[in-house]
Amino acid sequence: MDKLLDQAERWSKEGWSTMWKTALVRLPRAVPMEALRITSPGGPQPFRLDLPSRTRGRKIPLYVFVPPVKFPEVDSGNIEPSPHTFPVVMDYHGGGFYLGSCLEQAPFCAKLCRELQTIVISVDYRMAPIHKFPAAIEDSEDATLALLDPTYPGYDVLRQGIADFLRRKWYETLGTPEDCKKEKVPLPPLPRIQLDESRVAFSGASSGGNIALNMAISAPASLGMPAWPCPIPADYPHMIPLLLLYPSLDLRQLPDERFRREGMAPLPEKKRLDIDNHLAATYVSREMSGHPRASPGLVDSSVSMHRKAKVLLILSGLDTLWEQSEIWVKKVESEGRRDDMKVMRYEDRKHGWTTIPEIALSKEERKTRLEVLDECVRFTDVAWQGRDPVAVMNGEVGDQVKAQGNTNLKYQEAEGLDFTERDRKSYESGT
Repeated sequence: MDKLLDQAERWSKEGWSTMWKTALVRLPRAVPMEALRITSPGGPQPFRLDLPSRTRGRKIPLYVFVPPVKFPEVDSGNIEPSPHTFPVVMDYHGGGFYLGSCLEQAPFCAKLCRELQTIVISVDYRMAPIHKFPAAIEDSEDATLALLDPTYPGYDVLRQGIADFLRRKWYETLGTPEDCKKEKVPLPPLPRIQLDESRVAFSGASSGGNIALNMAISAPASLGMPAWPCPIPADYPHMIPLLLLYPSLDLRQLPDERFRREGMAPLPEKKRLDIDNHLAATYVSREMSGHPRASPGLVDSSVSMHRKAKVLLILSGLDTLWEQSEIWVKKVESEGRRDDMKVMRYEDRKHGWTTIPEIALSKEERKTRLEVLDECVRFTDVAWQGRDPVAVMNGEVGDQVKAQGNTNLKYQEAEGLDFTERDRKSYESGT
């Protein structure tokens, strides 16, 4: 490990030379499908769809989770599965824009897919040090435009890809695996499906939360870049849930410049901090780190955040990102958007605890992890019903909201709450 750290430090001093870039190119970037099956055992399992990007000849890998459907009789003349209309959640993984993959978000995406009967699209965006700002934002915006803009090249590709996937699933129901393998079963027609553009949401953890917020803001001209409009049309009339889990909102701060709250683990050794700083700086230069697309927490939410955005903000207290999130909360409130944000604070939780494998979590961490995932489902569902999720969650504390992120009300001490049978079994078993 020391040799690896020494080598990385040497590469960083050389300006991230060709040797470093070559080493990274050799790393597998795509997410192994078998690994996704392991991390989301309850299913559904995603399929990969390569979406055209704004750069000719380059594709953006998407991992698409589709809820179970019931297919019609193949000779009925009906080509619509049930359901055939799906809302959509766009999800972005974390990792500081230089680490991570869609793999870490698979359990979260699968849960949203199952419980909301929604298609969830996990975007495998480009990362540093090879691909610098704004590459990650561009890829994510391309996926959003493919969802919402009929004139965008990927619009039909996205829908065709999902229909093709469901056609394969339909085919598998028409005969034995052996018959299907030998193509003894007639191929069914292409199912007719629809993506419900009136019900969309965006989610992300850590740097993925940065991207999710980016999808709902407009950036004014800044630092030599022209104005960058929001990919969601300004006149979009429906509520837009933003599920932001301990997001990174201000990239002007390098990792060792962030405030560390009392109770956090000791600082890593200086060598490790230096490497973290160098890696963070490979995504966005210090000069560009204040751009609104790099640091979306800096925009004026009264002007630049979409008027229909509704934010669920999950904060972990043992986290160097806590301070900048609290600053952002006060800023949003001062800009008149208090009623568009619900904040749930977990002061004794560490950064990333909702995506860390359960085997590495304590019993209490697993319980609050379940709470957070349930509230992300609930917040989105309420918004898609046409009800204000912030008002509902603020007004119905205790109604399926459990501890509500209130550190004075521990999860296991909550009384009289509306637990589902699944929640109760999970609570009693500690899983």
